[in-house]
Amino acid sequence: MTTKEIEALVAKYYEGETSLREEHLLKEYFQGDSVLAHLQEHKPVFGFFSVETKTSVSPDFESTLQDNIGGGRIISMSSSRKRLAWSLSLAASIVLIAGMVTIFKLGVFSPSQPFGTISDPQLAYMEARNALCMVSSRLNTGLDQMQRLESFNTGYNQVQQLQNFQTGLDEINKMNQLDNYQPIILNPGRNPK
Repeated sequence: MTTKEIEALVAKYYEGETSLREEHLLKEYFQGDSVLAHLQEHKPVFGFFSVETKTSVSPDFESTLQDNIGGGRIISMSSSRKRLAWSLSLAASIVLIAGMVTIFKLGVFSPSQPFGTISDPQLAYMEARNALCMVSSRLNTGLDQMQRLESFNTGYNQVQQLQNFQTGLDEINKMNQLDNYQPIILNPGRNPK
């Protein structure tokens, strides 16, 4: 198989659209030694499935599990509790059915008039125009907020320029300190005034 076919099968596999034959081809490819470098990240996925299919459960697994759990404690309900549980579940079912019948008889799920059916084209045009005008006005309100944000951004840029100016002043102050030490550098034996 070509690299493009393998990549397409891997993508299809992760989408859950591969057949059993295609999955088998992928497993064979990733178990081999000729897996391309950019596909190495998928190799553990297919390696895991090949190891798990070889794993088997011992025949006495269930009995060993029951022994380790301790057999569990069986709790039996008294007949009066069983009757109470049964009658409560029956009452809940009756209330649920009565509620559903009432809701459907009141017509909660069926609207009195269908939505979106205007027979007059002029009226439909006017309704659509009004809806679009409302959306437009809301959108314009949002754009006003964006313009305020733009003015804030301009102010921030000006503060950045001031900060660059301050950096330049700091460099000049370093040069001024160098001027203070210039007599010592030029005449190392003399004391500065």
